[in-house]
Amino acid sequence: MTSPTRTAGTTLRQPVTALLVDDEESLRRVLARELTEAGLVVVEAVNGEQALQAARDLDGQLDVVITDINMPVMDGMEFARSFRPRYPRVPILFITGNDLRTSYALGNGVGEDLLLKPFAPDVFVDAVLRTIKRSTQSGRTSA
Repeated sequence: MTSPTRTAGTTLRQPVTALLVDDEESLRRVLARELTEAGLVVVEAVNGEQALQAARDLDGQLDVVITDINMPVMDGMEFARSFRPRYPRVPILFITGNDLRTSYALGNGVGEDLLLKPFAPDVFVDAVLRTIKRSTQSGRTSA
């Protein structure tokens, strides 16, 4: 039995599926573990190209995307621009240690939220859940 996903006053559809995109393996594993412990199903990708394939493989069963901005092959910005037209209802949370391009990303409507590295695991999980909650409240649903 799946434990309820912790949120600030909102019950989310179960299971909640997150696509986590980051090329830094050690960080990605820690973040995936934190999300799993919070009750989410996590699919991991190392770059935007792999993330687009993972989104297609999930076939509409995706509730949130968390992506780093700076990655090789296809960075988070390119990924978001390719992902958004295909999956307009899935919220995107950008994570980055460099905020030089973030205002551009958020200002052009490809992402909903931004979390600057470094951050504590509980801050990360809360940011992901807030992103999902806001999306749910604004009428967005899964892909």
